[in-house]
Amino acid sequence: MNNRIVLEKWIFWVLTAVVVLGFGAFFIAMAPSMYEVFGDGYGWIFVIAGLTLLYIALNVLIAVFIYRDASRRKMNPWLWMLAVIYIPNFIGLLLYLFARRRQHIPAAADPGNNPVQCPHCGNLIHP
Repeated sequence: MNNRIVLEKWIFWVLTAVVVLGFGAFFIAMAPSMYEVFGDGYGWIFVIAGLTLLYIALNVLIAVFIYRDASRRKMNPWLWMLAVIYIPNFIGLLLYLFARRRQHIPAAADPGNNPVQCPHCGNLIHP
């Protein structure tokens, strides 16, 4: 089980590095064409860089939410982060939210899940 999580973590970071390097190479390759389109103004560089940073920040926030929530729900966080970030148009996020809804977190208020008091120290033990 632990080897599988390490493999999924490795796949996530390798795929992320490939995508980031691919976007960087694409931007470098397109820079001369963009110069011809926009002329002497370099404002387009700031617009594209700002939109790229906004997109990356949004993906990082979503990934952090997915990792924390999936870990708390005993789901596979690396697999879900991989799906959510790399399935386009937020379809991965919708899939996660649907799967998350089906996953149940046992709560202390559930019937049959009542805490038991430890006979030695008196602390409550949640089954």
